Amino acid sequence: MADIRFFKASARSITPWGDYGDILQNGITMHSPRVGGRLALERTGPYIPPITFPGLSIVLTDAARILLESSGLTGFSFLPVEKKLIVELHWETWRLSAEEPADYPSSGEPEDYILGNPHSPSVAMAMGELWELVIPFSVEILRPAPMVNSYKELTIDLRTWGGADLLRGRDYGGALFSRQAQDWFTERWGQYVTFDPFSAV
Repeated sequence: MADIRFFKASARSITPWGDYGDILQNGITMHSPRVGGRLALERTGPYIPPITFPGLSIVLTDAARILLESSGLTGFSFLPVEKKLIVELHWETWRLSAEEPADYPSSGEPEDYILGNPHSPSVAMAMGELWELVIPFSVEILRPAPMVNSYKELTIDLRTWGGADLLRGRDYGGALFSRQAQDWFTERWGQYVTFDPFSAV
C-alpha cells in the first residue's frame, strides 16, 4: 500500500436536523437540468455557507472562490452557478443546536422548504456570485466487482494520478482530495466539510 493518502469530501452538518438541515444548508440541484452549462441551484437564501454540497456538486461563495484560487492547490476550475430558485428563509437565525428545526414545511418533505415557493431575485442578488467547483475526471478507480457495497471497496490507481490535489474518477462520482487539499480545506472550512480516507495503490 502506498503512503500517499487521499480523502473523499462531504458536507459536515451544522445542525442535528437530518435531511431538513441538509436541504437548508446545501440546497438541491437534482430537479433542474443545467442552464447553458451552468449548475442549476435551488436553495434558501440569502444565507449560504462558504462551501456547500448540493448532490455530488460543490458550490463556493465568491469570497471562498477567491481564497481557493490563491491556495496553490491544483486540479480544479470554476463555473458560475445559475441561481434557478432562491427562496427567502432566514433559518440561520433559528437555534442551530436545537433537536428540531424551528419550522417544518407544511408537507413534511424537506425539499419543500424550497420547491413550490417563489423565487426572490433580490435575495438571489444579495447572495452574490456563486461558483461550482469543477473537478475533471483525472484518475482511474479500481473496483473488485461491478457492484460494491461501499466506497471503501474502491481504490485509486496511482499509475493514473498526475499529481492534482483535487480529482475525480469515472467509477466514483464524488470529489477526492489529496492530503494537502484536505488540510487546507479543513483549516478554513472544517465547520462545513468532513473528510474520510479513500484508498490508493
